[in-house]
Amino acid sequence: MNLGLFVSPGDSLTKQKQSGQLDRLNKYYLSVYAKHFDRIYLFSYGDNGRSFALSENVRLIPKPKLIPKLLYQLILPFIHRKIISDINVFRVFQAPGGLPALVSKIFFRKPYVVSDNYDYVRFAKVENRPFLATLLKLILPPILKYADQVITPQTIPNGVDPKIFKPDRKLHQPYLILSIGRLTLQKNFEKLIQPIGASRYKSKIKLVIIGVGPRQKLLEKSAADLKIQLKIIPNIDHRRLVSWYQKAAVFSLTSQIEGQPKVLLEAMSSACACLTADFPGNLIKEGVTGMIGKNDSQLTAKLDQLLSDPGLSLRLGANARQLVISRFDLNKLVLKEIQLLQLCAKA
Repeated sequence: MNLGLFVSPGDSLTKQKQSGQLDRLNKYYLSVYAKHFDRIYLFSYGDNGRSFALSENVRLIPKPKLIPKLLYQLILPFIHRKIISDINVFRVFQAPGGLPALVSKIFFRKPYVVSDNYDYVRFAKVENRPFLATLLKLILPPILKYADQVITPQTIPNGVDPKIFKPDRKLHQPYLILSIGRLTLQKNFEKLIQPIGASRYKSKIKLVIIGVGPRQKLLEKSAADLKIQLKIIPNIDHRRLVSWYQKAAVFSLTSQIEGQPKVLLEAMSSACACLTADFPGNLIKEGVTGMIGKNDSQLTAKLDQLLSDPGLSLRLGANARQLVISRFDLNKLVLKEIQLLQLCAKA
């Protein structure tokens, strides 16, 4: 039985490596798929001339350089018709990347399983990308309608490896605030900087943000204006994130909207005291697995509460980790996904 993989439009193993996520993709998905399928074909939107340490039965299919991305999504099944005919089932990692799977189903009757994790149209609007929002409104309904199975956060959620992301109190730094993500409008790091500026612990707090993006200089200026100690670290390998979670007194996520954020799951698995904004896609249960601030003043008050009450932080972190172990263990979730793929291939 052979598996085809479609990534998000524009994504590639090169980009996964740059963002620090390639190890996660390879270790928890590609290498596990390789044990349950005879051959795996990964269709990429880059990677020409690049090689990666993949399992022997995983073949990387890069996009030809001169073909525009949108056109390639439509003609991919015809360009690679021989490969498509060899595939029994497709896995689409995110619904916006499902056009090649939809075309393959219409013309070659190939089944596919797609993830529908969040409001992609709203994401595009938040990022001020009106053309993308309009395009997604057109393509997402048929992609989801004709899928053989749709994976949602309720059926197979995002996951994390709790054996890797685990607490280590020896590394704990009592006033380190950590946040992780692309420095974009959607991630809304300004909403974290302002409450820290009003905290009674401002002079002691060290804010660390791990990520890259177009808003870095604006964030640095905002922090400087408020006399906040801010350190922005470029993307690091997924494995090296563990020690940062272990150091953090508080992990904070103040996005405008999320799907089911992996970084929040990683923080919860590491038993961080988590403080978030009140955004769609939040995993935190107020006062049980973390705290939620609905506005700047609430974020400041709850941040100060966590920093002043180590016992509360420990309790929330322990509850969060227990939730991850029971519901979000990535090793178990990937096996559940593979069973679903195999059922679709046999149907």
